[in-house]
Amino acid sequence: MESKIPVFAAILAGGSGTRLWPLSRQTLPKQLLALTGDNTLLQETCRRILPVIPAKNQMILTSPDYSQQVSTQMTSFFQEDSPKVFAEPKAKNTAPAIFWAAKLALKWGGEKAIIVVLPSDHLIVKEENFQKQLLEAIELASLGYFATFGILPTHPETGYGYIEAGEKINGTEGFRVKKFFEKPNLQKAKEFCSNKTFTWNSGMFAFPASDLLKEGVKYCPETTKPFIDIDPTVAETVKTAFDSCRSISIDYAVMEKTSQGCVIQAEFGWSDVGSWQSLFQVSNKDTAGNVIVGDHVAIDTKDSLIFGKHRTIATIGIKDLAIVDTPDALLVCPMSESQKVKEVVEKLKIDKRREIHEHVTIHRPWGSYTTLETGSRYKIKRIVVQPGKRLSLQRHMHRSEHWVVVSGTATIRNGDEEFYLNENESTYIRPTELHRLSNYGKIPLQIIEIQVGGYLEEDDIERFDDDFNRGTKVIAKEG
Repeated sequence: MESKIPVFAAILAGGSGTRLWPLSRQTLPKQLLALTGDNTLLQETCRRILPVIPAKNQMILTSPDYSQQVSTQMTSFFQEDSPKVFAEPKAKNTAPAIFWAAKLALKWGGEKAIIVVLPSDHLIVKEENFQKQLLEAIELASLGYFATFGILPTHPETGYGYIEAGEKINGTEGFRVKKFFEKPNLQKAKEFCSNKTFTWNSGMFAFPASDLLKEGVKYCPETTKPFIDIDPTVAETVKTAFDSCRSISIDYAVMEKTSQGCVIQAEFGWSDVGSWQSLFQVSNKDTAGNVIVGDHVAIDTKDSLIFGKHRTIATIGIKDLAIVDTPDALLVCPMSESQKVKEVVEKLKIDKRREIHEHVTIHRPWGSYTTLETGSRYKIKRIVVQPGKRLSLQRHMHRSEHWVVVSGTATIRNGDEEFYLNENESTYIRPTELHRLSNYGKIPLQIIEIQVGGYLEEDDIERFDDDFNRGTKVIAKEG
């Protein structure tokens, strides 16, 4: 099924939305979550297109905040020939990222290269249909069209933009784009839904890379020109382009203006997973109409979503509810009200609550840590350091730390000493003492850390050497 044309995929994975709170957080957005099985939405996006676009031709564009998590997910999923991961220097909407991807496609595939653009956080149920229509979009792109997938509406939706189709393009499955429409009110959405020439705008595209840049220069020069003469593999030139370009979506920059746009009216079980209700609608249900993820005991429970992997959830006599349980937050609401999660997030933001930013488990470039318990003047964490990784050389001014090895072998620097700790061995680190934790072994290192002191927040860290280029200081005595 793989296309003979040089085709590359740009998978956009920089979003930090919290519409699926409390599961999605700013440090763990929905594309990095496993919602319908063992694989995350990002992994599923990459896997789904493999019959058409091999992993070596896939590129993932993400935020620097997520690049390490994305890389870890890709290498664990693909092992060999995994997609390339690129961190955008700045978040500037979709157009700059897509122009960068187009330059990469031209560098690797030549002037005939096609670039397919896909969000990383959508669900598609009918994969064979999708792959067939993806090949049709690539064929249209090879003919010079800017193809987009328009999803045939199943109901009047006010949360999506719409595309009006014009005349059919002979010999293809495409229609010329007549007009793009912004998110409508309910009355207008009902009118669109009853007219078969209107489809939802899915945000998925196939472009001839060279033509895309030409049209970008024509219609949005302030965003496109900074990318025209750069080497897209040189970080400094890419950063300069992002610094100088305008923040704008690809729809506004090119698609709403070009005469080369076309739309494929698609029907492949698509959802952008914009709410818990939308996830419920596309998920497999049991005989009572429930979607269950985790350990659930149900008594007279119907047509509900119960999502929780950390403890048993029991429900009695409920219907049409969304229940989402995480270690530090619980959401319960009528299914029809799940869009209002954004109001909860806004209130948490006003109250400066940690729960919108992070889970109790935090991922870092070296591994992860989980806060097990916090009390007055103490905090207990489980720290996992991946093989070959190490934390920064650092010190704390306001706390001491006790480390106990649970599994693996730790290489410890504590002051001027360096030594190994094996399972069930421990060390004590005084306030202001330079220290470092490393794992040079072949298996993950797991330790329990007990912090004691008057201030236990993460900003009480001074870094002096760091493998991941986080802010560091110089110590005079170390030269």
